[in-house]
Amino acid sequence: MLIADKRDYRKGYEKHYQSYRRLKGENADINSRRLLLVYSVECGLKYKLLDKWNEKNPRKILEGTDDKKRDILKSHNLERILKELGQQGNFKFPRLKTVHKGIVDPESYHQFYRYCIETQEKQLDKEEKIEASLNDIACWIK
Repeated sequence: MLIADKRDYRKGYEKHYQSYRRLKGENADINSRRLLLVYSVECGLKYKLLDKWNEKNPRKILEGTDDKKRDILKSHNLERILKELGQQGNFKFPRLKTVHKGIVDPESYHQFYRYCIETQEKQLDKEEKIEASLNDIACWIK
């Protein structure tokens, strides 16, 4: 497993968010830009977690005895990370249904966009709400 430190998380947030904004401005590559946004937000939230925990090096958490912190830091669950940061309920995440009848929740957004999975019909508005919520989080992180 690769270890990213606090500086890496911050850089990941900034670089991915800049790329997302450029693609959004060009109205280009919807899945790719949303994937960058998901990863930007995840990096930014993990940066904020380390800041909250007064920890620069996550190795201490990942190799330590605090199971809760380790599980949160390893998680892709944006709602769980937001809860730890005291932001539970401040951002809304619609659930989507894929054409394969799977449920897409905030923990699996990165997979949904990475694999370009299609949703069932009439869910474009939910995808736009997801993007808006993720962008709101990115702005909050900033």
